[in-house]
Amino acid sequence: SKNADKGVDVAMLDWNELGKKFYAKLYGKEPTAEDLMYSSPIKLATMIEAEFGRTVLDKMIQASLPDDRVFPNDLYRDLLNLPWHDVFTTNYDRLLERTEMVEGMTRHYQAVTNKETLIYTPSPRIVKLHGSFPDIHPYIITEEDFRTYPQKYPEFVNTVRQSLIENLFCLIGFSGDDPNFLSWIGWMRDVMGRLSMPVYLITFDSNIHGAQLQLFQ
Repeated sequence: SKNADKGVDVAMLDWNELGKKFYAKLYGKEPTAEDLMYSSPIKLATMIEAEFGRTVLDKMIQASLPDDRVFPNDLYRDLLNLPWHDVFTTNYDRLLERTEMVEGMTRHYQAVTNKETLIYTPSPRIVKLHGSFPDIHPYIITEEDFRTYPQKYPEFVNTVRQSLIENLFCLIGFSGDDPNFLSWIGWMRDVMGRLSMPVYLITFDSNIHGAQLQLFQ
């Protein structure tokens, strides 16, 4: 989402930057690297909800990701013109589904935001796994959201699991450490073992530690 077209005064916060905003709200100061060492964005979001309520948390997320002031561009068009079977996203913004408006778009995707549309919508789809602006709640972000996700959203869980069995996965703009994703990958490894399809991670980070590469493998 940082690659979207936007004004010079508009910013799209990534996961860690969102965590910093949560920290500042809780403690009244900008965090240092040491402050954030033991506080993940998920933990900080959980604390925001406990202290101020879910409405405040949702408004902070919406303010940090100004969906109505960012726009898809040629990069989005080129990405979605590739022959994906489905696109799964944990992003709340609507940049992917709004790519249809970009000149030169040749593939048509239907957005899926709930279990009702999931059942009846054919591929290729853009499946919004963690909620969607402006009003598909909750935005999955707290510890409790992740803990209860399999019970509350079994249709999404089963869809991703089935896709992991049948298709090659390619992670783009995604660190691979989302709790739901790790759970699904662990399930695939338990069920399929060495028959598991490979998962590819595309990253611009050229300094990944050797131990992290081993962990990915």
